[in-house]
Parts: sequence; C-alpha cells; structure tokens
Amino acid sequence: MSDANNNSYGSLSSAPDGKIIDKIFSYVISVLQDFEGEADNNENYLTNELCKSLSHKKPPGFPFFFHHQNLEDSVDNTSTDFAVYGTFEYAELTNQSGDNFPLVKFEAKRLCSTLPKKREKEYVIGEYKNGSQINNSGGIERFKNLRHGENAPHAGLIGYIQSDTSKSWLKKINKWIQDEINNPHDLSLTWNDNDLLISVPNWSNPKIAYYKSTPQRKNKTQLSMRHIWIKFN
Repeated sequence: MSDANNNSYGSLSSAPDGKIIDKIFSYVISVLQDFEGEADNNENYLTNELCKSLSHKKPPGFPFFFHHQNLEDSVDNTSTDFAVYGTFEYAELTNQSGDNFPLVKFEAKRLCSTLPKKREKEYVIGEYKNGSQINNSGGIERFKNLRHGENAPHAGLIGYIQSDTSKSWLKKINKWIQDEINNPHDLSLTWNDNDLLISVPNWSNPKIAYYKSTPQRKNKTQLSMRHIWIKFN
C-alpha cells in the first residue's frame, strides 16, 4: 500500500481538480491487493469484509469515506453494496451543499462457474423469462436502468474471481454484452460498444485485473465505470 502511505495522497489541495476519483480507485486497488477470500465465500460476506478493510486502513488525510450497504431508494428498499462520499472538508472546499453527494457507487459480483444457470450472466444482466425481467440483479444493467447510481457519475464493479482466469472472464462477459448489443432483453436500454470492457492502459498486476467502460444510462448521461477484479487462489 505504498500509495496509501504517501501523506500527500489524500491532501485536500489536490482534490478539486477531479483527481479524487483516481485516488479512490487507487486506494481500493491497494486494499484489494492484500485482501483474501475463498472460492466458496458468498458475495455478501466478501463485500462486508472488504468494506471493513477499506474503512480500517484509510488514512485520516483522505477526503472521502466509505458507506456500506448504501440505501438508494427507501420505498423499494434498494441499496448499492457500498458508496464513497466526500468528507465535510471536501464539501466545503468544492462548494458542495449538504452531505449527500456520492463520488462513486460500488457493486460487487462473484465470477464463479458454479453459479446456477439462471444467474450465470449476473455480472451483466439480471434474470429474464419469456422476454420479461423477473430479477433486476445484473451488475452493469442495474446502473444502466438507474436502480443504482442515478445521482453519481462514477461507478465501480468489484469482481471476485473464484474460478477460471481474468482473461476467460473478460472474453465471456464481453460476449454477453455483445449479445445485448445485438439483441437486448430490455428494449428501453441502449447497449453499444461503450459497454464493452477494455483494459486500462499499461496495467500489469498478477492478482488484480482492471478494466473500464462507459455505459449509456436510461435517460441519463454516460456513466464512467471501472471494473476491478481480484483473483482468489
């Protein structure tokens, strides 16, 4: 966690220029680098442990904090796995009002070949039957249809690789996205090449895979999405 130990890393003087988003993702990656999990751990357990590590290890100078199980809609009782908010000092520095301006919304998904057939595409889309959605559980799809992250321009998807390799999952997930581009399950959503995951330039890490995409959201601007996958042995 060399970045996290740099006292200037989270300094408020560098926050207003937009680099705080890069700082957040760099910090999340640094914590994931030391994060451990098992091939049979469920998603909720892993995310709960990850959020504890993110909060516990965060240096006090960083101008953001993590909120686990961030409530999105109190009526439907929907929530993202966790969200990142700016601190009070950051809000004052950037002339933000109130305390409800999320910087990044995060979801997490297992990448595991033993998931039930009906859930195998869950990183991309939810469950459909006879052309109708029966479970709005898709990681990418929920951001596109605004169940998640409607008030945030940045999103992160954590992938827990519990079987196979990052290369095989990238090929498989981009194939599922291409299927939606060619023949979308939900006709109200726009899928195009911007939804496809592309590698972050010059990235090389044996444990962490890192990709980007810019999905089009329903009646909203494009979303800046980063995909961070950790390989469990």
